Amino acid sequence: MREELVVLKKYLAKKKVYKDIIGIDELSMFEGYCIYDARIEIEVFYYERGQKMNNKSFQDINEAISYFKNWVLTDTTTRK
Repeated sequence: MREELVVLKKYLAKKKVYKDIIGIDELSMFEGYCIYDARIEIEVFYYERGQKMNNKSFQDINEAISYFKNWVLTDTTTRK
């Protein structure tokens, strides 16, 4: 896993985001927000019932992380 994604995981833990509804370089356990390093691009999407929804692709890891953080943190149901 890229160092930037490790830092993101720690950041979201500090923000008290439920770990079960996010997937960082993996799919979330049931359904939730995901950021995945596909090596050619970084995918950001919502995963539900085996489907990727609202899929966006980024070439720049920092741009993808910024988008992901904003998306996750503006959803008030993601935090404890």
